[in-house]
Amino acid sequence: MIDTGVDAAHPDLAGRVASQRDFVTTPTEAPERDRHGTEVAGVIAAVANNGVGIVGIAPGTRLRSFRACWPVAAGSSAARCNTFTLAQAIGAAISSGARVMNLSLGGPSDPLLEQLVAKAIERGIIVIGAVPPDSGTTGFPIDVDGVIAVRSSDAPASLRPSLAAPGRDILTLEPGGHYDYASGSSLATAHVTGTVALLLELDPRLAPASLFALLSDSSRGEDSSIDACAAIRTLTRKGVACNEVIASRGLRHAGH
Repeated sequence: MIDTGVDAAHPDLAGRVASQRDFVTTPTEAPERDRHGTEVAGVIAAVANNGVGIVGIAPGTRLRSFRACWPVAAGSSAARCNTFTLAQAIGAAISSGARVMNLSLGGPSDPLLEQLVAKAIERGIIVIGAVPPDSGTTGFPIDVDGVIAVRSSDAPASLRPSLAAPGRDILTLEPGGHYDYASGSSLATAHVTGTVALLLELDPRLAPASLFALLSDSSRGEDSSIDACAAIRTLTRKGVACNEVIASRGLRHAGH
């Protein structure tokens, strides 16, 4: 995942963060600097059956964290990035060998970043990006063909094809071993990333278009959230329970 950093010491991320790289030189104090990334990581991969906290969508997955963003203010989960830090992080993510790239961020169109993301998709990486809060249809990363665009299910429908997922008042992780509610398309994007990790474990050959169609068809209406269980049942063509999939899979295809 390309974001702020992640609090890998959080008890609900124990063993889930395989590696961390930092491309930000802006001086900020840990652990506050890692708030947004920790929130996103919690939705994707919070540990199951450890007796504390929450459970992520794909709790067996292992994350690679690439810190390219920093908080805009102390105590805020809002963060900013720039072309230089994002370009380094995306390049490192492409080289890392992971299958999924979570981009819970958005900004203006950027030719360099768009080329890098296009290269990631060309190499078979599934890229999942956040639709802006105003449901805008342009900008990075959703401008790039092949990026799976995600909006919060409580946001207005976008003219651009996108998936809807829960993004309002989501209980997730906070740095320092804490928990709190967070909102926004960043959290919705994390829900889709976790679901994609589950689906790829069932069928590693799935391409972005197939994943988008599978998840889009799983929802009960144009403005409804994706239904991970329905997508799993469709993919396996039998009534497999979601908890059986989660319990039986090593989830090697982790998001980042």
